[in-house]
Formats: sequence, structure tokens, C-alpha cells
Amino acid sequence: MKAVLSILLLSVFSSLAAAQVTSSGGAGPSQSTPSASAVPQTLTLDAAITAAIQRNYTIRTAANTSRRDELEVNRSKSNLLPSVNASGSWGYNYSLAPLATRTYIAGGDTVLISGVPYGVPVNQVITPAGSHSLSYNAGASFNIFNGGSDAARINAAEASLEGSRNTLQWTRQEIAFNVTSAFLNVLRTNELVDAANKTLAEGLAQFDLIHGKYQAGVVPIGQVYQQQAIVGQDSLGLIQAQNNYENAKADVLFLLNVSPNEYNNYSFSVAGIDTSISPAARAEVDMNVTNTRLNGVIDNRPDILAERQTIQALEYNIDITRGALLPRLDATAGFGGSGADADLTRVHIDNRLNAGLTLSIPIFDKMQNRLAIEEQEVDVETQRIQLEQAVQQIRSDAAKAVNNLQAASKALDATETGMTAADESLRLAQERMRVGAGTQVDVIIAEAASETARTNRVNAKYNYVLAQRQLAYTLGQWKY
Repeated sequence: MKAVLSILLLSVFSSLAAAQVTSSGGAGPSQSTPSASAVPQTLTLDAAITAAIQRNYTIRTAANTSRRDELEVNRSKSNLLPSVNASGSWGYNYSLAPLATRTYIAGGDTVLISGVPYGVPVNQVITPAGSHSLSYNAGASFNIFNGGSDAARINAAEASLEGSRNTLQWTRQEIAFNVTSAFLNVLRTNELVDAANKTLAEGLAQFDLIHGKYQAGVVPIGQVYQQQAIVGQDSLGLIQAQNNYENAKADVLFLLNVSPNEYNNYSFSVAGIDTSISPAARAEVDMNVTNTRLNGVIDNRPDILAERQTIQALEYNIDITRGALLPRLDATAGFGGSGADADLTRVHIDNRLNAGLTLSIPIFDKMQNRLAIEEQEVDVETQRIQLEQAVQQIRSDAAKAVNNLQAASKALDATETGMTAADESLRLAQERMRVGAGTQVDVIIAEAASETARTNRVNAKYNYVLAQRQLAYTLGQWKY
């Protein structure tokens, strides 16, 4: 029965191998760095995620791990097939014995006449010094019973494969979230550059006003220097904002495996990103994370599935080790032959057949396998603890994601009010200064408040957008 199963498995493996070669173009995936031409010059978030999934180092490594585990499944299944070996040999032996040793007299019947041999045929035979030998053997061995280790090895390999596939899927989602976070940071820092430009423009306009009043003799030179210092600070703020923007771009392009000397060739688009931050749009976001919803997440999130499959693989490894404690039965069959002659063309081969069964019963192995089983059981328990920790981490991450989203929503309301008030305060301070009813200090204070409010508004907007996506990512709602 097992022999029939082995033959069927062999045919299946041949079909799978042919299909794999066809689907892969006859070769494995290239490990060289992908060409930068695969990345669009103007990046949307979706395009950036797609490029990262194709090119990111971490994902490519996880994909190789999955591919290796797939090969291990095939290897464990092919282990059920018989082992077949064939060998042939030719040899030449040359005797160093002297000629006298290798010579003897061979005769027929002896006729004695008066005690003297007469008419005796004499043959002198010399054994040749050189001799050719030929032999061949072909045989097969087949394991009939191995304590269940073969089946356990297949199950362990299949569990590892499923685990690595889920790990790959989760790695894709992790990289997608990292790209999303970095991409939103690019858009955020870009808007902060615009805000810094606006702040600098306002400072320069105020400087022109103060400088004009000084030339008209209305204000002292100290106010000119004071505003000039403010312009210098605004210029420094713009330089820092631009540097933050360039570094944010570099973070995204690194995740996409783009060469650093090409960073300046890329731009980023907000297209495809929902930045709806109106109270009505925010009210439609589901922030209710119940235990039932979390339990569904825990049952289906790829990283948790991978943890569970790792535990299964470890449990099957225990069965593999336990199989060494049971008897083993092997069957062998073969045929072969050998022969020798001084003339290679006259060598006569004596053929023979052989077959047999071998039963091996372990009696005492110095407790090595039993101790190994106990060690493996400890490993399983450790992995279960890690699974419990991962589940607890998901519950904590979900709670924090909801908290972040709620806080980001409240921050939007606060920054909206604050920015409106700060802009109006700056307008009034500038107007009073223009008509001589206010002071330069009032304008400086109002400018600082306006700049802070503008920055807070940009940060609050992108914090809210990121918090939305973080909650979806934590709840396993991403499909990559």
C-alpha cells in the first residue's frame, strides 16, 4: 500500500515541479536589486505601497523564507519514496609474484615402462600476472514503518509553510503601514514648509512696514532691528522645515529601495488620500471596538495565525522525535553481478538477486530522545506564552489606536478654533500697528501665536488621517 502511495506521490511531485518551472519562467526569482524605473516619478500613496511590496528588502526576505518552506514540504514528502542506487566498477590487478610461483605443470595419465614415465603429455601453465574484474549492483531500499516520523515531518513542514505565508502577508501589511506613516509625514512636512513660507512672508511684510515707518521718523531703529531678528528666526524655521521635508522623502524612498542619488527625482501627491476632517465626516468613523470585534481580529490577523502555525509545527516536531522511540522496518531489494578474467573481453559475470527486511528496535538511547522531547515541549510552551503576549498586545494596540483617533479628532476642533483666533489676533495687531494704536511687541506676539496655530493645525490634520489608518491596520482590515 505504501509503495503505491509513493508512486502516486512521485507523479504528483513531477507535475508540481513542471508547473512551478512553467509559472516561474524556468528559473527562480531574481535576487538583484529591482530597477528604479519600476517606481513612478510622481508617487501617490497607493503607488508607493505597491512599489514597496515589490521591492522592499524585508518583504523579499520573507518571500524567500516562504519559498524555502515550500521546498521543505516537497522534500519531506519525497522522503516517502524508495531510495534507488546503482553502481558499476572495473578493476585491474597485477601480481608481483615471480614467474616460477605462477607456473605449474599439468599432465594427463602416466604410463610407466620399467618405472620410467613414458608418453606423458606435459602442459606448462602460467597464471597471468594481470587480471580484469567487473561488477555491478542496483538496489532499492524502502522504509515501511518509521514510528510515524515521516507523516509528522510532512505535517510540521506544511504548518511551517502556512506560518511563513501568513508571516509574509503580515510583513506586507507592516511595510504598507510603515510606508503610509512615512508618506503622510512627507505631506505633513510639505505643508509645514508652506506654513513656514507664509510665516516668513508675513515677517518680511511687517519688516517692510516697520522699515518704512523708521524712514518716515515714526518708529525708532530698535523696532527695525527687532523685526529683522524675527525675520531671521522665520528664515531659520523655513530652512528646518525644508530639511525635515527632504528627510521625510528619504524615509519613504528608502522603504521603496530607491537609490539615494535618485531621491530628488521624485515628488509626492495627495491623490487617493481621504483627508476629510469635517465634523460630519469624523462622526461616521467607527471607533467602537468591542470584545467580539477584537476576537474576530485575533482569529484572522495573519501574524496571530503565523504564531499558531508555528506552535503546530513545534508539536509535530515532538512527534518526529517520539518516532525514534518506536521500531523501524525497512525493505531492500536488488540485483548485481561480478566476474574476473585476464582477458577483459572474456570476463564472465555471475548475476544474483537479493531481497530482505530489516527490523530495528531501539532499546536504550541514553535517554537522549526522551530528554529532547521534554526540551521541545518547553519550546512549545514558550511559543504559547508568546502567542498570549501577542494577543494581549493587539488588545492594547487597539485600545491605544482608538484613544489616538479620539484625541486627534478633538485636536482638530481645538486647532480650528485656535487658528481662527490667532489669525484674527494677528490681523488686528497689524492693523493697530499700522494706525499707530498698537506696538511692535503686540505684532510679534501675534505672529508667534499665528505660526504656532498654523503648525498645530497641519499636525492635527495628518495625525487624524494616520490615526484612522492605524486603527484599520491594528484591526487587520488591510488587504495587501
